[in-house]
Amino acid sequence: MARKSTPSYIIEFPLNIPDWQKHRLEKRFKIARAVYNSCLGEALKRHKRVKADKEYRGLLKESKTNDRDKRLSDIRLAYSFSEYGLHDFVKAVQHKFKENIGSFEAQKLATRAFKAVEKLHFGKARKVHFKKLDDTISVENKSNKTGLRYAEGNILWGNKPTKKRPNPKNWVCMPISPKANDEYAHLGLMDKTKYVRILKREVRGKVRYFVQLIQEGYPPTKRNRKSANDETKRVGIDIGSSTIAVCSETSVELRELAPECNVDHSKVRRIQRAMDRSKRTTNNDNFKKDGTIKKGRLQWNYSNQYKKLRTIRKELYRKIAVQRKISHEKLANDILALGSDVRVETMRFQSLQKRTKKTTHNKKNGKINLKKRFGKSIANHAPAMLLTIIDRKLGYQGRSIKKIDTYATKASQFKHITGEYTKKQLSGRWNDFGTFRIQRDLYSAFLIGNTTETLNSVDVDLCSAGWNNFVKLHNHEIERLKQSPSKTLRWFVA
Repeated sequence: MARKSTPSYIIEFPLNIPDWQKHRLEKRFKIARAVYNSCLGEALKRHKRVKADKEYRGLLKESKTNDRDKRLSDIRLAYSFSEYGLHDFVKAVQHKFKENIGSFEAQKLATRAFKAVEKLHFGKARKVHFKKLDDTISVENKSNKTGLRYAEGNILWGNKPTKKRPNPKNWVCMPISPKANDEYAHLGLMDKTKYVRILKREVRGKVRYFVQLIQEGYPPTKRNRKSANDETKRVGIDIGSSTIAVCSETSVELRELAPECNVDHSKVRRIQRAMDRSKRTTNNDNFKKDGTIKKGRLQWNYSNQYKKLRTIRKELYRKIAVQRKISHEKLANDILALGSDVRVETMRFQSLQKRTKKTTHNKKNGKINLKKRFGKSIANHAPAMLLTIIDRKLGYQGRSIKKIDTYATKASQFKHITGEYTKKQLSGRWNDFGTFRIQRDLYSAFLIGNTTETLNSVDVDLCSAGWNNFVKLHNHEIERLKQSPSKTLRWFVA
């Protein structure tokens, strides 16, 4: 019988520990990286054996049926290509490091490695990456009973001191001390701890250590928390690569995603060019005469200047990532304050990142148009992250985000007054209603918010009932956007 899953949330604390404990943590991170790479290599071998099986290749060509899927699964199990098959492999690896890495911690590393190769196996990833020496890695347990655990305000790891062994080399006891006025942390610590995760980050050029407690239940409710917690209030969302249109009974908004997180690409380019010059100077033998890198395994030497530039670039991206997450968390709170019945189109942002395969020419000069699409915009604004955050916050209410059928609904083409579908150019930002115009993205959000319970069509009666209110709120929003300091938002109403 499968174990019943329970809701979880994370509380994170910084670890202020002495150097001798940092050294022990670094040793364990190094061992964890070796265990992970070993599991990843073994999983890749098993993946290749499965792919090389003649029967398996033949079954892949057949149409999908339950019997065919079961036979494919049986072949994978025959080659021990499974999560628990890799757990058996990691036993022998972990035994060599049992003083530093517990069996549950090793199994979690094996699970992580298997899931990476599993994505490759099913075509959801192109390649897998082994952890390099300077790559960060986290270590986590499966329970809070043994090994890495939390107890009485301390993070414990290793064998406890005894009379026979008063100072064991693998013992680490790290206190966590939340601030006295941090009510959220104190309330969270009252819940049961499922397991513990240790990780490190490089912040402003310095390595810092953190602990994450995975707590059972729902996170404590903050005093100023914004949430309607009302499933009768609908919120329609039309999300793009850089903007989001939101429509509810009380608000119609078009907002830019993470506006404060625009990357200074010219600064990044200058840093990368300087890094490339430094790398070529210190590794001249690794390059051909035409400037390309030689094939095969190469030894790379990096100067102190290169490492300094790499740290600057890393810190630049770290700050942007933190700001982006904070911005999305705030925006998610604003959206959930409008209602808890949140509806959005099913989007495949990964497809929008890819270059187009079709070759087109510029009508004015006949030159070939660039094949790039929305890769950089999606990387800067992270629209999928926002939807994930909204879904997580709805999960605390026992709900989830509702994804409508994009191809059946066709919200960007439908006009509820006539019931007709009209395909529009991507550059067209307005819907013409004769005597007035409605902004395309805001109208799509309105239609998405008024879909049927089956989520595959627009409820025309609901649209008609809320139409006048929507037009009024829409006109106020258009006036605000025209005065907006954001060029991106002004372009959408130009």
